[in-house]
Amino acid sequence: MLSRGLPNATTTATVLFLGLIFLLWRFDWTSEQYHNGGAIANPPSSAKGAPAKGPRIAIITFITSQKSYIHLSLKNKSRYAQRYGYDLIVDYESHAERGTTWLKFDMVERLIKEKQHDWIWWMDFDTLITNTDIKVADIINDSLANVTTPADIDFLLTDDCNGLNDGSFIVRSSPRSIEFLNRVRKLHDVEDKKGNGLNDQESMRDFLKTNDPFVKHAVAIPQWKINAFPEEIHCFDKSEQAWERGTFVIHFAGAWAHVEGDDPTGYLMQKYEKEIMWGPDPGAEVLEEER
Repeated sequence: MLSRGLPNATTTATVLFLGLIFLLWRFDWTSEQYHNGGAIANPPSSAKGAPAKGPRIAIITFITSQKSYIHLSLKNKSRYAQRYGYDLIVDYESHAERGTTWLKFDMVERLIKEKQHDWIWWMDFDTLITNTDIKVADIINDSLANVTTPADIDFLLTDDCNGLNDGSFIVRSSPRSIEFLNRVRKLHDVEDKKGNGLNDQESMRDFLKTNDPFVKHAVAIPQWKINAFPEEIHCFDKSEQAWERGTFVIHFAGAWAHVEGDDPTGYLMQKYEKEIMWGPDPGAEVLEEER
């Protein structure tokens, strides 16, 4: 009886061991893929296993309703993030108490508190990275090189014809940045009590016009660098420079006011998809290395 029981015990132990390995693997995979209610695409390291060089950067956005261009927008940002070893974090539900658009500030604050990144790049969902050869890390370095005290700068912002446009901006991952956002929120709340309903962009715009000492931590960079508008949306900053082929990013802000049709943003996204300089496909490169 004993000799016949040993193989069964060995088989059972082997199955349990393999099951444990599988569960541990699943836990590790899941913890990397989903993160604080938002999906996070953690790009693989290089084919040789080397970590990404340079600052740790997160690209963040949200989409809370069905759109015709969801696949294109996500594919574009995901592929860019993979190419340079950045994280892409996407939220699909908003619980922001001041309104849906305020989720962008909540996401920024959340990531800062997690202390996993050096810089955070917010992108509205109606944007495309049209020149993937350009590194956002280089945009950051070039912008800081043009200021007297780079360490004082936490926000890289752009204007359009109406003033601030926060559809694409870059934030230093620092507690000081959270305090900046808290002061923007406070301005909103004060104005709201007066009956002046301001959205996130208007609140930040008005905050930047105050004498608050935290205003010095933001600097405006040319719109075309990270937030260019197409010729169809003629609302440029003082540079009056529209998107052209080779420009880093295109943003279709307010397309509904400039383009006729049932889906003006979707139309422009589809039109300018043909202009994207995709560069190498990181996924294809990994497969090639494995062959």
